[in-house]
Amino acid sequence: MIRKNPVYDLWAQKKPAFGTWITLCPHPRVVGILASADFDFVIIEMEHTDFSLETVGALAMLARASGLTPIVRPPGTLKPHDLTRALDAGAQGLLLPSIETADQLRTIIEATKYYPLGNRPMNLKGPHTDYWAGTPREIIEILNNQTLSVAMIESRRAIDNLPEILKVEGLSGIMIGPDDLSQDLGIPGDLQNPKLLAAYEEVFARCREHRVPFGISAQSPEMAARWLAAGATWIPYQNDAAMVLNAARAAVPQLHKLANRD
Repeated sequence: MIRKNPVYDLWAQKKPAFGTWITLCPHPRVVGILASADFDFVIIEMEHTDFSLETVGALAMLARASGLTPIVRPPGTLKPHDLTRALDAGAQGLLLPSIETADQLRTIIEATKYYPLGNRPMNLKGPHTDYWAGTPREIIEILNNQTLSVAMIESRRAIDNLPEILKVEGLSGIMIGPDDLSQDLGIPGDLQNPKLLAAYEEVFARCREHRVPFGISAQSPEMAARWLAAGATWIPYQNDAAMVLNAARAAVPQLHKLANRD
């Protein structure tokens, strides 16, 4: 049978899903560590890394086997072939950067969903099907229902068009991209600016109104608590590089102090 998507299972139970990003070390052991830590999903980064599709496929297959939902953020071009190849390689979802209009999202949904939602090229014997010997109709129904399509909102234009974006059939959820959104709003990197925080709440309110799952990254448990209180059910926590860097930055000064190294 095709493996279920743990994120959808959590949402069905009205529980939030927590994950993180693989951006630094595309080694299978990293997937094992993240699974052992009990994350629910991993986002495999392709927009800001040099990861090959072969690497992404290996990580996705291991994540599936480990009970993690593998989600790929593809290169920013969002060409249909870049999207469907990641899905055929085993990804159980796509994190779609820079979605700004309903028509743009609708075109992507049509390219990445099977009939009757779209016209994704039919390859039904691969990692994405777990090589299950079901009928074509059974397979495409499961994959249409179990594959996440999460749209990233990263501009003022996207927020203005959000009511229509949220109506697109096949959309699974929304994620705010804080850094790019701050830049588009003219306050690059100022993540505590009231202008940016007001934009967050505008997105949250629209998603709550349309009952579409939404989320945003958290850099600390306290930040995660804030997003949960706002109704978020999708929270990527830091990323692999941040976890390594934060742990090192916290420990090394203490080691220096122990050795009287000012």
